Amino acid sequence: MKKSLIAALVLTGIIFTQAQQVSSVSEIARMAKFSKVIDEINNGKQKIKYSDIQGIPYYTATFEDARVGDTSGKIPIRYNTFLDTIELLEQRNVYELPREESYPKFTFDNGLKLVFVNTFDQYAGYFFELASGKTRLLKKVITKFYDPVPAPNSLIPGTPARFETEKPIYFIRTADNMIRVPKNDKDLIKSFPDKADELKNFIKKNNIKMNQEPDLIKLVNFLNQ
Repeated sequence: MKKSLIAALVLTGIIFTQAQQVSSVSEIARMAKFSKVIDEINNGKQKIKYSDIQGIPYYTATFEDARVGDTSGKIPIRYNTFLDTIELLEQRNVYELPREESYPKFTFDNGLKLVFVNTFDQYAGYFFELASGKTRLLKKVITKFYDPVPAPNSLIPGTPARFETEKPIYFIRTADNMIRVPKNDKDLIKSFPDKADELKNFIKKNNIKMNQEPDLIKLVNFLNQ
């Protein structure tokens, strides 16, 4: 294992094995259980390389440096929004981090924060944290794969295999609940009965829209006051 990967393993191991005594780099590497990334899809009929599919399965195609946890150390990572996994670049090799709560937070240089939240449903995994505190605003980004559609005849072209990123889904995470942001503000107010009047007035005064990310950030910051 090359030095840069070992350094990344040491960094993540030190941060996320708080309750365990780690005595060596090899032990950290063994606990990390990295696996090499496979860049293809088996759709049941054939294996299709990512490079042969329109679009990308990533939030960004390039690897970006990110701080791990609350440390100052950085590693180059890429978020696979199709598989909901974090990929680590080690020279020319790409490895997949274990998808678990022991790797809970990555902060990019632009301030964007990727966090792991186990919601115990189909959305469990990584979210972008847009507002933090006792109440958090989380954004789920999902990319789907669509099989190629063959041409029905010589006059109508077929459709190639493609990755397509869906519209983000926003959640408000409280100490007791995970609330999917509804289209209607009245439905959201019902989820906060103790702050119903204050929330209603805030939404009206600030013309908060449930489909506008900056407005949702303002809303959650208000809930944290």
